[in-house]
Amino acid sequence: MNHHRSADLTATAKATILIEALPYIKRFHHQFVVVKLSGQPIEDAQILDNFLLDLVWLEQVGVRPILVHGGGASITRAMAEAQLEVRFHGGRRVTDAPAMAVVAREVERLNAHLVNRLFALGGAAIGLVPPRHRPVSGERRDPELGLVGTPTHIDRERILRYASRGLIPVVPPLSCEGDELVLNTNADDVALAVARGMNAEKLVFCSNVPGVLRDPTDPSTRISSLTPSQVRHLVSERVIQGGMIPKLESCLAALVGGVGKIHIIDAAAPHSLLLEIFTNDGVGTELIPEPSPVSEPQVG
Repeated sequence: MNHHRSADLTATAKATILIEALPYIKRFHHQFVVVKLSGQPIEDAQILDNFLLDLVWLEQVGVRPILVHGGGASITRAMAEAQLEVRFHGGRRVTDAPAMAVVAREVERLNAHLVNRLFALGGAAIGLVPPRHRPVSGERRDPELGLVGTPTHIDRERILRYASRGLIPVVPPLSCEGDELVLNTNADDVALAVARGMNAEKLVFCSNVPGVLRDPTDPSTRISSLTPSQVRHLVSERVIQGGMIPKLESCLAALVGGVGKIHIIDAAAPHSLLLEIFTNDGVGTELIPEPSPVSEPQVG
């Protein structure tokens, strides 16, 4: 009897979760969600598959996910194996022609791996790797940095065409200057450009942190929701420090540029992407526009 009751409770809990997700599924139907993945989650096969399975699920319920990925630790390893000197200018890594060849090779390999895993997990995807595809146009950031670009434009029609066919576009951290020149481009910048250009409903940054924390050593201090004014206050109070500051500044610029909401989640947490988008409480930090004087409660 207890076994049956436990099974009934489990089934009821599952049904409750599905019912909770329903308004979000309706709202985000055919809406773009740009997901940026980088760091350790790319290196761990189990974490990566769990995360990519969430992307497949999103596409299957009518959301249009776009995956933007970083370069992964393989680039650093490949540079060391090639015995290429790592040089910096103004605190930024210089990418000369030999280094760019390594970056392009490793990024293409990683992009193909992500596409293959999405297919293996029951989805469909297409890798938009330059120069064959040019989803992101860019220009050189600084001649002293070499082949390092900053995004200037995205090919909205190309991305829309593939997404409307049920394919998940997989976009690398590269941009194109002109027809042939490929530039090493920060993955955060690419994700922000794609989100703005596609008028994305959401932009989700996925790495190894569970969001913005009041105490960086204590995950229980996660802040679930922030407005631009609250971000600026936390920066002034030094609650937000270091590398999180430029990331959040870019996020706030994306809000001004028309992105609906921006989320920061821990990709290693099981199904964190689905839980952040399709549940009331979420599992990360969302950045939302300042509320208007009289506004309706938001869903999602």
